[in-house]
Amino acid sequence: MPETILRRDPATRDVAHDVRSVCLLMPPQWELDGFVAVNPFVGFGSMPFEDAARAIADVREATVLPGSRWFRSSARDADTIHRAASSLGCSVSHLNAMLDGQASKPVRQREVPYTLAEGLDRRLGTRWEERARIHAASACAEHVAPAAGVVAPADGLYVRWLADAKLDHGLEWAGLAGFRRWLTCLPASPDQAIAAMLERLELPVWERHGYLYRLLHGVAGWASYLRRWAWQRDREDPGLVLDLLAIRICLDTAIAELAPRASLGTTAAAAADPVEDERFSMALQDAMEDEIASGIAGRFVAPPPVEPVGRPSSQCVFCIDVRSERLRRHLEAADPAIETIGFAGFFGVAVEWSSHGVSSRRCPVLLNPGFRTGPEVQGAADTDHSLLQALLRAPSAAFVGVETLGLGALAKLVRAGLGRIARPRRDADETIAFERSIRHDLPLDVRVDLAERLLLGLGMTDRFARLVLLCGHQGCSANNPHAASLHCGACGGRGGALNARIAASILNDGQVRAILAGIGRQIPEDTWFVAGLHDTSTDQVRLLDSERAPASHHGDVAHLQKALQVAGAMTRRERAWQLGLSGSDQALDAALGRRAADWSETRPEWGLAGNQAFVVARRARTRGVDLAGRAFLHEYDAGQDPSGAVLELILSAPMVVASWINLQYLASTVDPGTFGAGDKNLLNRSGDVGVVLGDGRDLRPGLPLQSVKGTDGGFLHEPVRLQVFVEASRARISEVLERQPAVRELVENGWVRLFSLSPHGAAVARWKPGLGWEPFRGEEDQESGGKEREAGRRPLDLPQQSRPRSPSAGQGSGTSAS
Repeated sequence: MPETILRRDPATRDVAHDVRSVCLLMPPQWELDGFVAVNPFVGFGSMPFEDAARAIADVREATVLPGSRWFRSSARDADTIHRAASSLGCSVSHLNAMLDGQASKPVRQREVPYTLAEGLDRRLGTRWEERARIHAASACAEHVAPAAGVVAPADGLYVRWLADAKLDHGLEWAGLAGFRRWLTCLPASPDQAIAAMLERLELPVWERHGYLYRLLHGVAGWASYLRRWAWQRDREDPGLVLDLLAIRICLDTAIAELAPRASLGTTAAAAADPVEDERFSMALQDAMEDEIASGIAGRFVAPPPVEPVGRPSSQCVFCIDVRSERLRRHLEAADPAIETIGFAGFFGVAVEWSSHGVSSRRCPVLLNPGFRTGPEVQGAADTDHSLLQALLRAPSAAFVGVETLGLGALAKLVRAGLGRIARPRRDADETIAFERSIRHDLPLDVRVDLAERLLLGLGMTDRFARLVLLCGHQGCSANNPHAASLHCGACGGRGGALNARIAASILNDGQVRAILAGIGRQIPEDTWFVAGLHDTSTDQVRLLDSERAPASHHGDVAHLQKALQVAGAMTRRERAWQLGLSGSDQALDAALGRRAADWSETRPEWGLAGNQAFVVARRARTRGVDLAGRAFLHEYDAGQDPSGAVLELILSAPMVVASWINLQYLASTVDPGTFGAGDKNLLNRSGDVGVVLGDGRDLRPGLPLQSVKGTDGGFLHEPVRLQVFVEASRARISEVLERQPAVRELVENGWVRLFSLSPHGAAVARWKPGLGWEPFRGEEDQESGGKEREAGRRPLDLPQQSRPRSPSAGQGSGTSAS
């Protein structure tokens, strides 16, 4: 095993510890209909980002840091190159020479802990590792009912595999003579099987961890899918990932003992192609991200000298999602009397919603639903449509769907393909059933608590407009297995309309308001809350249940609708170039509608591509600032949070969700082959469980290539970590880090970069891992030169320049590295 963080002190380790810790390295993965962004490195959170990148590169042969190629094409100013050179302890000219290929870049040799089957394949040119992976993936697929996404209840995965494999001649026909008889000697439980195989392999303790992780790497998609079931129940429980690991090590041992010309020997790591040294890549990454962070920090508006006076024409609460930034900015421009507020898109309503026999969790996956509800009066389902959709989700849909439903279904299929099926509108009936269910399933004290927490989180304590919009969002696309990835990440991969409607209904409840008034949370009698839905694929906003607004507010509703139409048109105009569109507002509106309904469209929208920053501040600090749809914006006023409780909640929940989104996009961009789903045109759906690439058997994680890469072959998303700016004192933020070890781990290990924005001025400080706060912008920076290096970073011996640079290269001009 190479010298990586995966090595532990052998004296303190046993087999059970290694097995469990390897299983916990796998990230969870959700079904397609509830697809949520997942940090693919979540199991490595206790390691520094750089160390995790090295460990993953060693064992999985994957890339985590974009390195010099991205830096060379993206660095935009000379200061960035100077900063990187200073951090590396070399001259600007030497760094430019390395970037231009005129000097050798620092590289290191990897030693990959190949499986026994891989070692045999490398020696003999066989394909045993591929057969073992296919066999294990098939066992997972057979254990899961793809149409329902549930586990077969009878036995564990390993037990069921052991029984089935004894009847399967496939591997014996492939040349593994005596395999079924060999299986009869295996232990009956997965943990015992793993221990027995490790004993037979006589694997050195220091190689064990890497070897086991390599085994799971071969079926990482299924391992992640199985990990999610246990993760949701107990994040320290490996669950069925342990069963899958047992299957993999049994197959590997069998191949080493039974395959022709095989020999049971050491699995010592073998040399692989050298890679760019992570210390070099990390210095470039830090410098590039400093440039981006400095650009963002320089755009914050000075804090207002006094609080705003007068009543806004309306207050509009949008999800913190980066796609809301553009719409909010244009809405405020359309009517300067409108105020917008950023808040998590589930509006504090963590609910499990049941309708037509189907339950779904409508909250971030880091939370558990606080209650369960659903319509008491359920309308009749569209049986033909429901059956058609179920068949289309099945693996054999292309062959049996239309045959089963007949020519009538074929007509529906054709009309749907042409984008001519209108979605049913049952708003009035749904609203009545919906409000009954809330009153029935949510006791009054629960509703009051939800309302109070929401108002506190929004910072709405004594200033209310006559009309307050709670606007959820969702994407719209056709024939897209990853459609849920366009919805709200804060709503469990679903649209936020339901959460917005529940929140608005509770805040309009007379009983709730009366109790709130008694505890000092007075909502004016003439304030009405209305729910809305922002379609991020078309940037159209539809108000929900607006027909129930009092007659006195019809004018307010009409005024807001008009402003939203103007803002939507401006937003479509701003982002049209990214989709290769142009033309009049009417033409853009029609074009985006067609893209959303087009079955062949691989990019109905760009989703959250481009996300870079998470800003926790008063809107006054960013109002009027063009952040180009790259920032999550969460409302926060430190003056209304004397205890820091609201900030603690923001940093421990919404910020963590945003970091998951950010790291998923980073990984899917840097190494789409390992962490991405692949080309949409080659993906095949495995029921609702996930997708496979072509005829592959392992589930593909992450985002499709078209979610991060443009038609010109370039990547739209810049692979940077989340730059978190918090408008609060450094002491207040530090207190939160002390109370929240998981958040501190993210910050201290460099998975996110944390900045403090002074509530009283423009000064920005940065949290430096190992050092704490240091000036970043607006104060004299005492750190310079070699002191830019992070504490504890190991020195890097740079290779010497191979030949002189030409005098025209200059000393770090912005163009020399672009």
